[in-house]
Amino acid sequence: MMKTQFTTEEKYAKAYLELTQSVCCTGEVYPERFKKIMWQNRGTAAMFGPFSMPEDGLELKNPLIVAVGDSVTAGHFEPLITPEEMERRFKAGIVNPDEPGEVTDVLSSYVDRFRQKLVEKYEQTSVSVINSGIAGDTILGIERRLDRDVLRYQPDLVIVNASLNWREDCGSNEDYYTALKAVTSRIKNETRADIILMTPNTALPTPFDHPHSTLDERVEIIRQVAKELSVCLADLYKVWNAYIDAGYPVEALLANGANHPSAVGHEGFAIGLMQLFK
Repeated sequence: MMKTQFTTEEKYAKAYLELTQSVCCTGEVYPERFKKIMWQNRGTAAMFGPFSMPEDGLELKNPLIVAVGDSVTAGHFEPLITPEEMERRFKAGIVNPDEPGEVTDVLSSYVDRFRQKLVEKYEQTSVSVINSGIAGDTILGIERRLDRDVLRYQPDLVIVNASLNWREDCGSNEDYYTALKAVTSRIKNETRADIILMTPNTALPTPFDHPHSTLDERVEIIRQVAKELSVCLADLYKVWNAYIDAGYPVEALLANGANHPSAVGHEGFAIGLMQLFK
């Protein structure tokens, strides 16, 4: 199994993690239904537990989280080949299944770290996570695969983290807004899940960037949709900007030198998500 070897220097890791504790990154909505489910679930039959049998006559279902997004959610870290070679292979359509281009370390991703922190807080609860992150995907791709990768599981909590990838062929900022709102609305209308919209880490320029859509603009759209649809917001972008504003180098937190957070960056994401559970 590949493990990320990229390390964030201790002084930068300390500064960033302290900011994840001090910078408020939640909106006004909290996952109250999911918190209740986490508190009530003991993995115990009703006859042996403190709660009565649900109205449907079935034992309490163990809580289920679905995280949907791109390479960050999928747990991708540093490259195994140079960016120039990766771009050359992409343009030439060269794929070698025996030679991955990046380290994939799912256990170091924010998704798994968040689950671990939930288990530490709700010690009697067995909670599962389905990671539906796909490297390189966009909110348009998520919209197309939403039935297969989110809705059919009828989760109790859904995390949507999909703003880093938005190429020129994807469309305008208005198209991003429309797709994000459609995805969020369908989850809200077709499941009973609480929804967390995540803003991303700061990213450095890549050859795939949209020339007429900035990450700052897409972050504002995420905040807008969270407010319009009254869903939870985990505004981790605020933490990363606070780190940069304090004079620290963002490169120290980017395993691939562009847009993949280091293991420390993922830990900060998990801490930020836990702000919704205070």
